Amino acid sequence: MMVANAPLGKYKGCSCHHAPLRFQASADPTPAATPGPSAPAAPTEPKDMVFSFNPQDRRVMEVGTKLIPGVIQGSKQNPETDKAMLNVGLEPVDGKYVYGPEDPRQNQAVTFSAVANTINVFREAFGDFKWSFKYDKLAINPNGGKDFNAFYSRNNGTVNFFAEEDPIFGRPVFSGASGEIVAHETGHAILDAIRPEYFGSFRSDVGAFHESFGDMLAIHMSLLDERVIKRVLVQTGGDLKKPNIAAYMAEELAQGLNNKKGTNATGGDYLRNANNNFTWAEPKSLPEKGGPDKLGWEIHDFSRLWTASHYDLLNAMVQQRIQSGAAPDVALRESNKELLGMLANLLKEAPRGDFTYKDMAIAFIKSDKLHAEGKHAEMIQKVFTDRKILPADLPQELLEVAPAREQSRLFQSNDEPAFAPMSVTLGQDFGMFSGAKVEIPVASDKLIFKSDELQEQTQDDIRRLIQAGRIRYNDPNYQMKFPNDYFNPQGEAYIGAVTWDGGQMKIERLAIAH
Repeated sequence: MMVANAPLGKYKGCSCHHAPLRFQASADPTPAATPGPSAPAAPTEPKDMVFSFNPQDRRVMEVGTKLIPGVIQGSKQNPETDKAMLNVGLEPVDGKYVYGPEDPRQNQAVTFSAVANTINVFREAFGDFKWSFKYDKLAINPNGGKDFNAFYSRNNGTVNFFAEEDPIFGRPVFSGASGEIVAHETGHAILDAIRPEYFGSFRSDVGAFHESFGDMLAIHMSLLDERVIKRVLVQTGGDLKKPNIAAYMAEELAQGLNNKKGTNATGGDYLRNANNNFTWAEPKSLPEKGGPDKLGWEIHDFSRLWTASHYDLLNAMVQQRIQSGAAPDVALRESNKELLGMLANLLKEAPRGDFTYKDMAIAFIKSDKLHAEGKHAEMIQKVFTDRKILPADLPQELLEVAPAREQSRLFQSNDEPAFAPMSVTLGQDFGMFSGAKVEIPVASDKLIFKSDELQEQTQDDIRRLIQAGRIRYNDPNYQMKFPNDYFNPQGEAYIGAVTWDGGQMKIERLAIAH
């Protein structure tokens, strides 16, 4: 989620072959976890357990509690569900994983409960799914190191959270203590499970949708909490175009970053604001980073456009319900749950392989027609047309759908050749990267009809990423070290890295997101 501005901290390395301790690192401002027993204990039977929980940030809301179903105490005294596990020992107190604000275990409990709750809620809306990594459970690392950051890594099957001291307030900011940040990173893991090929594309639209999906999920998860709904209604009266905590992402972490840098790079004490006025422009026409009032092509920056469109849909649905006589709290509660279901259905119809925002917007309209008989199709089209993602004269035949079909299959299966790799060779004007092979996943129909266009687009994408320092060069036989080699000196995750195969240079997309 974070566009980090500080290098990663001091790492102990990865122990990814020895679950549950996959990638555990030191964090200077993080108190040590309470040690577990010296000998592994037998896992307990699943039961519903209460955890410390925060749907927002500590700067916005005090930590409360949440009932998490199906929790077991793992063999290393770490809480687990059938989909996720904390990679540090954490023992309950009086039968609950609830701790005071000065207890370091509170941050770990909040991190675990937010991950587990996000998975449970989305799985209820979408159906079951399998992770894209080789493990059965997503490992949660709450003590990743010293940084204003958080990230998901497919190779290790982990979501990782960090801590760094706010230089003004003199206290550590724990990214894992924010329900918004945790939902965002869990969103990366969920989207990677359902559409793993998206981590093969270098296009701004694809990477930005990955980032936006995390933010969309964070908004929905936040608005499932009654305390958040009450605060938002006090702030807005039901008009979500007014400033509010649901639209603001990661307030505490952004405040710490702004205090460290001595600037306000985002336009407020938030990392991103879903309530914005951006409209579509070709990424190659934009600067890398546009700032608070201008769009940029960098994926976190460009994600703000899709997130704003989704937020517009939420507001339109709320206003429609209010105008039909619903109380604002009912309108917000029901619209949030309905749109979350629409987002889950979108992923069932989402493009395979490389895509543009236009492709995804068309898929959203088709999804509504398939799953809701077009209940909100006109509204969706209007929102994306107003944001200039869709043209005003969009041919209606592009929105036609095939008869409804069975949607229960798991999308990692190879039962349909929905996409295939397309190979691109970089020209001689790419400096040290000249001649490198790049493969991107392309939907079968595009591979046939748009090959030349996609070849040119991919070279443009790679060129911009090289110029921005987001493609890592490696000499032959060099083995990248996780996680330090996966981040550039500015603390931003590399989008791609050089590998070698029989003397042939290749650029591969890295399956990591923050």
